[in-house]
Formats: sequence, structure tokens, C-alpha cells
Amino acid sequence: MKLMNPTLRWLPNWNLPAFALAGTTGYTTNGHTRQPSRRASRLRGRLLGRKRNRAITAIDIGTTKICVIIAEVNEGGSLSILGVGSSPSKGMRRGQVTDVDHTVSAIAEAFEIAHELARIAPSEIYVGIAGDHISGIDVEGMVEVTNPNVGIDERDCNGVVKRALGFSMPADMEVLHHVIREFLVNGNPGIENPIGLYGTRLEVRAHVITSSIAAANNLTRCVKRAGLKTSQIVLESLASSLAILSERERELGVVMVDIGGGTTDLAIFCQGTLQYTAEIALGGDAITQDVSTMLRCSPHDAENLKKKFGHANPLSIDGEEYIDLPSPLKGGRRVSYPRRELAEVIEARVEEIFEAVKKVVDRSGFRDQVYAGAVLTGGTSLLDGIEAVAERMLEYPTRIGMPQGLRGMAEVVSSPIYSTGVGLIQWAVHEGPGYQRQNWLIRKIKEVFVDIYG
Repeated sequence: MKLMNPTLRWLPNWNLPAFALAGTTGYTTNGHTRQPSRRASRLRGRLLGRKRNRAITAIDIGTTKICVIIAEVNEGGSLSILGVGSSPSKGMRRGQVTDVDHTVSAIAEAFEIAHELARIAPSEIYVGIAGDHISGIDVEGMVEVTNPNVGIDERDCNGVVKRALGFSMPADMEVLHHVIREFLVNGNPGIENPIGLYGTRLEVRAHVITSSIAAANNLTRCVKRAGLKTSQIVLESLASSLAILSERERELGVVMVDIGGGTTDLAIFCQGTLQYTAEIALGGDAITQDVSTMLRCSPHDAENLKKKFGHANPLSIDGEEYIDLPSPLKGGRRVSYPRRELAEVIEARVEEIFEAVKKVVDRSGFRDQVYAGAVLTGGTSLLDGIEAVAERMLEYPTRIGMPQGLRGMAEVVSSPIYSTGVGLIQWAVHEGPGYQRQNWLIRKIKEVFVDIYG
């Protein structure tokens, strides 16, 4: 994919003569025009001819944490992680903003940490979105080819995609992404690029991802109040897939399961393209709540216990192993608790999550087309024993996916926790600079002009 060619937006505050930075070949002093020296001309050429690397910022706004990653991308598309920051998220629930002030504060805090490390100003900011308001719809469209003898052209392709996207949806929803599965020419399927082909009828099959307008606007408002400007909102499961899935897995068929704090995001790939997406309103927070109820401790302590002693496979835990915990019912005195019983509680909730995942995969119609198995990511995928439960419940070979092949602070982000953040950076590289979300009135006016003038 081609990278954008950014203009030179800044220059160092050096004490250079005007001609070194100006767009003219000379400069005027006391009414006399003077020509620049050769050295100044070479300097000007280097300054104006040099392309600046892209500074991309990713903001992963989750239920339990907010993560900011700042990366630099050179002309060859090579990524270097320059700064990483995170802060606890207290104003989000299942992918939606519930407290604006808390969310804004957490975004600002995470960005400040990342910016202190990166020391560069962001020019593009990509924000991840998830939640049970996200839905995936399969659509189709068909048009007659304008000039069959000349062949199918770009206008025909744009027209058939527009026809497919012309479906009706609730007024409070908007199209977030659309992914073309295939084109059909005269009924022949499996065509990736129909331009130049002879045909009288062109069809398209696509997968459309919609989101709540209110949820997306709340995210962009929080980012704006934190002093930043959103370039594009991206579905988190799509972003994560770019960071952790290989091309071979996409071709063979793979189920990506991103288990976050509030939701579990699914994306199914077959034949190299996205085929199905879904959101499940269950995540790691449900496990934490179960542990908190069982041990009668605060959610904060339950989360720490889950991370330190939690296991999703009780049979792998020694029955004689105990955990010493302070008991709030006994004046803070420490009590012993069987670690296997803790694992049994965790296993029950993990099984419930993967049972829901299995139902989604079965409903998608792609179960028999998944040959590369399942890839787990997200913070909850770090739970010990979760791979074994996934393989047993989903009946697929399973691995844990994490970002790889990066430079800079690569070791820091080489964890499932940062899959979405790194994936947002990858999205910016592969999909280009994106677009600024527009006010609904501006979008409607543009649609009217397109309908009238083509």
C-alpha cells in the first residue's frame, strides 16, 4: 500500500536566511535582489525535498485500561514504537463511555506518558471502538455495466459498491467499515478486481460493520477534550487482526478472539479476507467479579489475585496448594484458600465465554472453513490455562497472538495487552491516513451533491 506524502509542516527554528526556506530563488535586502549561495541552495533543497516520517498515535480505550502508543513510520513502511502509556479506565463499560470526565482524564494521562517517551507531536490519531452496539451485516449489490465492450471500469465498481451500501438502517447507527468479499461478473464469483474484464452485469458481496453514532461521537468528544483530534475510528477486532494474524492464517481460515475487560470481539477470516464479525458482552471483568464474590474482596484485589494465582484449568493445580489471603470478615487475619477452587470458579466463567464464541462461529456458517484454528489475544488471554479451555470448547487448535516484528520499544508492546494499539498503527500504515469523521449534516449534503452530479 502507498503511504501518504505529507507536506513539510514544520522546520527547525534555525537562524537561516529567508531564501533558505522560502519558495523563491532570491531574496531582497535594502531594495536589492540577491541570489542565494550554492551552499544555501543545497540546504534549501535538502530541507524542502526531504519527506518527513509519519507520526501515528493509537488510542485503545478499553473497559479496564486506556493505552496510548506513539509510533513513527518511515517511507518504506517500517514501524518503530517510540512511546507507550497506559492508565486505569474508570469511565467505560462494555465499550461505551459512562463517565466523560474520568475517560478524558485517563486519555490525557496515558497520552502524556507516551508523549514524554516519544518526544514527537502526533499528526494522525486512530481510536479503537468496540462494544455490543457493533454489528456486522452481509450486503449485496448489482448494476449493469456502462460500456461492456470497453470493459468494467472504476465507475462501475464504485456504483455497485454504492448500491450495496444503500441498505436501510436505524437512524442512530452509521457505517463504520465495509469490506468487499468478492465481485461477480455475469454471475461468475471469486473475482477480486473486475476492472478491465468484459461483462454486462457486475455484482458485489460485502460485509458491512455498523456502530452506534452516539458511542462513536462520545469517544471522539472525549479524545477532543483531552486535547487531541481523531483522524479515524477503527473497529478494535479489525485492528488486532492486523497485529497478530499471518497472511497464511487468513487464507486458510482463522477465528480471532480478542478477550478484553468488558467485551469479547470476534473476527473470522477465510480466503484472505474478513468474512464475519461479532461482539460478545462478556470479558475478563466477569471473571474478576466472580472471584470478588467468592473471596468477598474488592474488585481491585480480585483482579490482582486473578493475575497472580488464577488458572483456567483446575486439574493442572495441585489439590494441596493454598493461597493466604486477608479476610475482611475476621479483622484482616489471613486465611488459607484452596487454589484449585479458585481455578474452578475461573474455569466456569471462561467456559461460558467460549461457549458464546462457539455459538457465534456456528451461526456464522464458516465453522467448516476454519483450518488455521483460533488465535486468542487481549489481556484476558494471558490467563494461565486458557488455551486448553479454548481448544476443548471450540474444537480448534489454539494459540496466543501478540504483536511481533516491530522496532523501538518492541519488547514493551510484545504482549496480547497491546494487540489493539499496535493494530491501530498497522491500520494507519496499510489503510492510509483515513478520513476525519464528519458532522451528519455535512455528510448528507455531500450525498445529495453526489446523487445530482455523480
